[in-house]
Amino acid sequence: MEHERALREFLVASTKGLGINLTEQQARQFLDYLSQLLAWNRTTNLTSITDPFEIVSKHFVDSLTALTAFNFPFQGTVVDVGSGAGFPGIPLKIVKNDLHLVLVEPAMKKCSFLHSVVGTLKLKQVSVFSGRIQQYAAQEPRPLTDVVIVRALKTEQVMESAALLIKPKGHLLLYRTQRTDERPSQAFRVSSHHEFSLPMNHGHRVVTVLAREGSA
Repeated sequence: MEHERALREFLVASTKGLGINLTEQQARQFLDYLSQLLAWNRTTNLTSITDPFEIVSKHFVDSLTALTAFNFPFQGTVVDVGSGAGFPGIPLKIVKNDLHLVLVEPAMKKCSFLHSVVGTLKLKQVSVFSGRIQQYAAQEPRPLTDVVIVRALKTEQVMESAALLIKPKGHLLLYRTQRTDERPSQAFRVSSHHEFSLPMNHGHRVVTVLAREGSA
């Protein structure tokens, strides 16, 4: 991959800005992820961003902001809704390998990419659900989860299903471009907001943490 050394240095420096010190293996996984994403993107619409440095900033670093906003439970189950090309779930899994990750994605071509990249990166305890979050939540027995993360979808599209899936003391994490204190559902309360500036002036991000109503 062209500019691999510069990309690696940018990745390591940018994640360090979040307090994350990548291991050699993790940095290699991110570069392999990037390489496969660029290759698949030539024939499958995975992302409109084609500049590798922009992908690192707007997809990888953006995904990882949740690690500074929220203390994920050890070996907790995380459902990434509308995962697309794997954001934010796969970057979170690379850094916090103990997580049990479910990637929920309705588009078959994107599911094929997700299966491929999970295999390439040798990620364990990761599954891909081909369908919508409503279909995932309708399974019997219902697969309860510790955390639901939403990055690319409108909040109102997932709230009802998230309320069914999240355990009593679980959380919903929303990736947004601006802060809002509006309560999105009676099932949740706003626990905290965490604001970030992406590298290379690539924008402002907010991770909002919602707790199940009635939990401590």
